[in-house]
Amino acid sequence: MNLTIILKMTKKIRKFLVVVDDTTECHRAISYASQRAVRTNGKLSLLRIINTSDFKNLYGVEGIMKQEAEELAQDILKSLSEKVHGETGLIPEIIIRFGDPLIEIINFIKEDKAISLLVLAASSESGKPGPLVSQFTGTKVGSFPIPLTIVPGNLSEKTILALT
Repeated sequence: MNLTIILKMTKKIRKFLVVVDDTTECHRAISYASQRAVRTNGKLSLLRIINTSDFKNLYGVEGIMKQEAEELAQDILKSLSEKVHGETGLIPEIIIRFGDPLIEIINFIKEDKAISLLVLAASSESGKPGPLVSQFTGTKVGSFPIPLTIVPGNLSEKTILALT
């Protein structure tokens, strides 16, 4: 066996993870991550977390609300997946998890050893980086299990393409 074949056999697939939430900056993170995945022969994972604390103390309707939230999450992820596929040819992995978003993101990263980078986008609003960026750049950043890329909120699609 030559060295080229051995290297190909041991090369790990890089997965770029984007958390899909209801912020506008989420789309910039998807754009950046999908372009990086294409250019590095990697994969893209889109993770949507349904915060179960939103359903507490709603006796009798909790199950219905969770089901409706899951159906909405599936629709959102399907739409974004189709957009990514149309723009890049990638077919993203789509994942839905239930629980506290911060905990679920970290748990998912620990479970899927192929995830090599979490991509977030900052809000373009002055002084407000966005909920996920705020959570992951605070005291937890030093112990985060993988590298984190933050896409500035003011970048255009053209600039994102140039950077990737």
